[in-house]
Amino acid sequence: MPGQGLFQIVSMGRTLYGKKPDLVIQDAARLFSIPEAQAGRLLLKGWVIKDQLVSAQVLKYRAGLHNIGLRVKVYPAGQFDNLQLIARIKVAQRRRAQGTKTDRGEVRGANIPAIKGNRTSATMHRQQSATRHQPAAFPKGAGLNTVPPCNTTDGVEHLFSGDKTLSPAGVSGAGPVLLGLIPAAVLPGIFILLLGFCLYGAGYALWQIPLAIWHGGLNGAVVALSLISTAFFIVVLLLALPYFRLPRDLQGKPGVRGLSRSEGRELLRLFELLSVSAGLPKVQRVWVGPGAKVFSGPSLSQVLSQVLTLNLGLACVVSLPGSDGLALAARALGLYRGRMSGFFAWLVLDGGRRLELMQWALENERSAVCITGTPRGLQKPVHRLLVICGHFLLPLIERLDNLHRALTGRAAQHLETRADLYAAGVIGSEAFAEFAQRWHRLVHADLLVAGINRDALALGQCLENIPAAVQWTLENLDGETCKAIELAMAQASDPWDCGQAADDARIAAVSQQRLPARVTRAFSLGDFFSDLDTLTRGVSAASAGPDCQIVPNRQLLRSNCGAQEAAGVLDVYFNRLPPHTLLPLDRPVTEQVQGMDLQATINWLRGKLFELRGLRGRRQELLGCLVAMQLGAGLIRVKVQISPQDYCLESTSLVAAQEMAAVKRSDLEETERQLQQIYAVFYQRLCLAVALMPSKVRQAAQIQLRGLSAYEPLAPHLEQLASYSKSLALFARHLTPELVERELVKKYLALSARALNALQAIVRSSESLKAQGLHSVLDIKAKPDLPRHHREMRAALEVMESRCRYAASVIMEGYRVQLGALLGPCLEQEQQLGVNPLRLLRTV
Repeated sequence: MPGQGLFQIVSMGRTLYGKKPDLVIQDAARLFSIPEAQAGRLLLKGWVIKDQLVSAQVLKYRAGLHNIGLRVKVYPAGQFDNLQLIARIKVAQRRRAQGTKTDRGEVRGANIPAIKGNRTSATMHRQQSATRHQPAAFPKGAGLNTVPPCNTTDGVEHLFSGDKTLSPAGVSGAGPVLLGLIPAAVLPGIFILLLGFCLYGAGYALWQIPLAIWHGGLNGAVVALSLISTAFFIVVLLLALPYFRLPRDLQGKPGVRGLSRSEGRELLRLFELLSVSAGLPKVQRVWVGPGAKVFSGPSLSQVLSQVLTLNLGLACVVSLPGSDGLALAARALGLYRGRMSGFFAWLVLDGGRRLELMQWALENERSAVCITGTPRGLQKPVHRLLVICGHFLLPLIERLDNLHRALTGRAAQHLETRADLYAAGVIGSEAFAEFAQRWHRLVHADLLVAGINRDALALGQCLENIPAAVQWTLENLDGETCKAIELAMAQASDPWDCGQAADDARIAAVSQQRLPARVTRAFSLGDFFSDLDTLTRGVSAASAGPDCQIVPNRQLLRSNCGAQEAAGVLDVYFNRLPPHTLLPLDRPVTEQVQGMDLQATINWLRGKLFELRGLRGRRQELLGCLVAMQLGAGLIRVKVQISPQDYCLESTSLVAAQEMAAVKRSDLEETERQLQQIYAVFYQRLCLAVALMPSKVRQAAQIQLRGLSAYEPLAPHLEQLASYSKSLALFARHLTPELVERELVKKYLALSARALNALQAIVRSSESLKAQGLHSVLDIKAKPDLPRHHREMRAALEVMESRCRYAASVIMEGYRVQLGALLGPCLEQEQQLGVNPLRLLRTV
């Protein structure tokens, strides 16, 4: 049973800010003082990093893990178990080992041509992509399709070989459907009964007035009671009505639009042939978007008529072989094959979607009387009442969702297996494991690009071609990331989410069916569009805001080679413990340290590495707690009710909060003083190496050293931006629905904008910094506007937090490039002098 009031921190298996997994593992090993081999487990999706934590501990550990670049989530204690995850991984490893033996000699001869065909398609896809693009370059608009095109004029009918029936046997049994109908109908039944009860109650309450007139007992009390009862039933009715009334596109999907027949005539013909061959529902219309997801979310009338709409992510079209894309389409349509089975799938999957939409609407101040969220006239008081009541109903919606999941768990798993078998009917069971692996990598690449584009949108920019960006990211995933994704496949998928890639258990279930591949020709879905490049750029531009600047993909995606090289140099020079801030350009104050030569300086630093690692971690911990305490004290001062644990406090007393903050500030100042003393010795090491260089090299190093001094005026502003970004993130996370902290939010937004403007002013006034191009990349707007509604306020906080974080990261990246260019010759000089290097610190 999950612990009451306790939490656990669980890894999502992904890194933040595009940080390399091996660097995250190294930082995690230092953070937890464990071997790197053990720290590698932290990149397993679903791995419990810390369990049985209180709120204050959660805040500390989550901040530390985010700082090293690991994406984590917080769950109630006991929800995830590492032993179960290890057991699933071992089962998957045994299954893969058996599959390897089968591939070597135990595969039946009848299936070999299909397997070879699929592997040839995937191989040609990778080889041509590698030939067309260098690893550090980005694909230009044309040539997004990476497999040899088939002749779409007369080749559609010849894509499918063998039996014309793609429907796999055993997926349309009536038993699971009939047994699952009643549990699946519980959730909609609750809302239908509630709707009927409210209508009956309101009618009955109103009927009391003419009934009292008929009996001669009409008085003010009867009228008042009747009207109050009617109003109550109407309010409850309006709160429940969004389950039936909210449109599916309420949340908005930027860039999604319908595909016209002129844009994809051959594609519609291909889907028509797929429907006929497999006995799948017909595709009435295709919606395209910049993402990678392929799904169908039909209405009840579409399910009963077996004519559906298909949502096709163009990132899937340009990134995967055509057979994979066709398999995903067959999977999406196969969920709703048959009227009875389709109705059953609609009950199981649509109920959760409606609850999710209701929850989003209530959290974003939408109601049945004003779906847009901007009421007018007489709508305002009713809308406000429904919004206030809706916030109290959010826990009830979550409980209803848990009830629906408990009742339909087996049904959802049956539908998941059914859909996977339809996908395997296209590519074959033997190729399903490789298909699932490509699918997982595509989802990962899509998430990375979505995060990059989301941060860019906050800065008024947008990727020029999002599908091409996903393709490039997919093709440039490093080996460590691919290994982590493969291990994450052991984590069970959510059967109610049709877009989640197949896990190991689903792969094993499909492999047992031994379905032959019916599509063996290499082709690309992109060949079935009239102009794919224009379409992908169009949906990418449509996903941006009206004031966003369209930016070439390589500007936002391609990593800075100079920054990567500099990071490597800094890791070696500082033994993987580089300063979080600017390196102090002052020598140590003690005469004893000042009198040491280069070798003695390095030896002294070697003895301080353990202390340095502890001080760096303590500084980050103290900084996060101090920011939280200061914000908590500010909220207490303006009479906002807070949870003390969320702000590293022990009570809601203002005096106690100020005292704790003062103690933390004193500890932070002492920790930073000790860090400055150690890093000052690193600066002395630098100066001693420069002094021993040949004349020309020394002059160049001294010029670079003067260039570093141009960053010194930015130091206090960088600290302010780091503090404000943490505060704004806390504000957004704990923003009250009534916005009682409005004035404090206004203050922090103004301070953040002022810090950004001051930073930009210093950069523009420095010729050295302008020569590095920092003035152009920091040209971002920082107007502290203050919205009135909760959702706009939270969005404004998130945008300003992104701008502060972006500005600080740009400055620090430029600084580290300059510092790396200076330290590189210093390391070479030390090597030439035969100095014993600062050995790598082995974790224990």
